[in-house]
Amino acid sequence: MREMYETFMNNPYLNPGLLNEQFAEAMKVQERYAIQEILKAKKLSIEMQRKALDKKLDTKKEEMKKFASQTVASNFKEGLTGKAAEAAETQLNLSKFQPSFNNPIKG
Repeated sequence: MREMYETFMNNPYLNPGLLNEQFAEAMKVQERYAIQEILKAKKLSIEMQRKALDKKLDTKKEEMKKFASQTVASNFKEGLTGKAAEAAETQLNLSKFQPSFNNPIKG
């Protein structure tokens, strides 16, 4: 092994300084590429999490709307009588309760 190294260092056609510079530059390029790919993978993972959370929030929103339109309205009917019950039910149906959930994961 030592003999090979000595042969390499004594070769007048090779420039060890230039080879080291080229090697260092190649390593930097590989490192930049690796960092770019890691960032792409993380962004994709975050986007997938955002979409999954959007679906969950939409499901909860629909559950709350259903609860508000059915359960709350029926509870008012049970607690109120006559015109007051009708007015409460009409108001609840007209207001169309719309819960608003903001996804904390930005896309």
